Amino acid sequence: MIDVLISAPRISDELRDFLKIGRVLLIKGDAGTGKTSLALEILQHFEPVNCIYFSTKTPPTILYEYYPWLKDKIVLGPEEILFLEVRQGSPERLLNRLRDQLLKLERPFLVVDTWDAMAMELDYKERLRTAKAIIMTTYVTNGRTILVEETKETSFLDFLVDGVVSLTSTDVYGEAEAGRVYEDRLERRTAREMELKKLRGVRIANKKYTFTLEEGRFRSFPPFCEDLSIRPAKITDLANDRISSGIPDLDRITGGFKKGSFNLFEVEHSVDMRYLQIHTQIAWNAVMNRRGTIIVPSIGEVYPSELSREVILHYPRANDFESEIKVMREIVEKRFGSKHLSKGLVIFLGFDTLVNRFGSDKTLAMVEASINYAQESGATVIGIMKRGMKFLGYVTHVADSHFVFKDLNNALVVYGMRPKTSLYAVDLVENQVRLIAIV
Repeated sequence: MIDVLISAPRISDELRDFLKIGRVLLIKGDAGTGKTSLALEILQHFEPVNCIYFSTKTPPTILYEYYPWLKDKIVLGPEEILFLEVRQGSPERLLNRLRDQLLKLERPFLVVDTWDAMAMELDYKERLRTAKAIIMTTYVTNGRTILVEETKETSFLDFLVDGVVSLTSTDVYGEAEAGRVYEDRLERRTAREMELKKLRGVRIANKKYTFTLEEGRFRSFPPFCEDLSIRPAKITDLANDRISSGIPDLDRITGGFKKGSFNLFEVEHSVDMRYLQIHTQIAWNAVMNRRGTIIVPSIGEVYPSELSREVILHYPRANDFESEIKVMREIVEKRFGSKHLSKGLVIFLGFDTLVNRFGSDKTLAMVEASINYAQESGATVIGIMKRGMKFLGYVTHVADSHFVFKDLNNALVVYGMRPKTSLYAVDLVENQVRLIAIV
């Protein structure tokens, strides 16, 4: 799994299109926001033949330890600056040496990490003149340059370069409900965000991207579009009392769904139907383990036809919820044999469908009945509720697990309220559904 993830880190489509020959990109942000990781990810993506990586803060020996592929590049470390300081030389001498080296290379790729460490030794006019010289050298050599700046504030560089990318660490809250958000300590999570402020000549389709530095690599998450044709590899029960979701990453977070449990999936409005990517994986794994599966679809849900033939898709038609529960039990007993029932059912309940049919009060009673049935029979119940539903607050207190699905810069993310977890981005990597920690 780790090897699969490492093989798939990516930068946004806009950055790939922008970084053609003869472009200068400014990456800016506070310390620790991932600027160096992004610069290195861009280098590794393009694999330039002629590259100079000028690190003003990290010695080459340490860079080689974490990024072995840099050994094939020309790397200048902070000792280059120290060398000049000892001899009381001007930083301009170093920059002139750097420019001379660039002019000898064909279509060079230069990274200055960070610009600030050099610029602080120069007065304003010298900084401006030096920056213009580096930019003009990029154009003359038909090369590419990345300047890293340790600030998120606007500087003169923003106006000189062709592109500006800003990285930030930001707090994320639950969707507002009745004019408020949930309590900070319960629903506040930390995310990383990349903003494409300017990319000259490139249409910016998605201005902001959520990204992670998981496993030491920069990875941005594009707008998520579900692919419900993906089927998981069969994963057998994780223990005598726990079943697998069919998604290894989710199993590692939960330890598997407990038999006889009620699990709540809370969906914020902007998520639309994209959470079905998780649902279909859980349903398929239940089917492949010969476990009876019944789905009361939430309003608007459409499942793949192949999966629909393997499960019971039940749409409530009774006039009262007591009769509806009786009907569902009869359908289950008629459809599934003793082997399926002995393994415990998996039941999906779309609560908005039930509310639309029976009203909030009756649906709440149905929730209680479902929980009791799960505990008695060993079934696993997964309830789907939309943020803002009337009895959501009550249900969150009785759920064995509780996960929230959220849209973040058009990416699909999920976080646990029980168990409490950080943010995870839902992504498709080599035909597998992955939950990738946002760290």
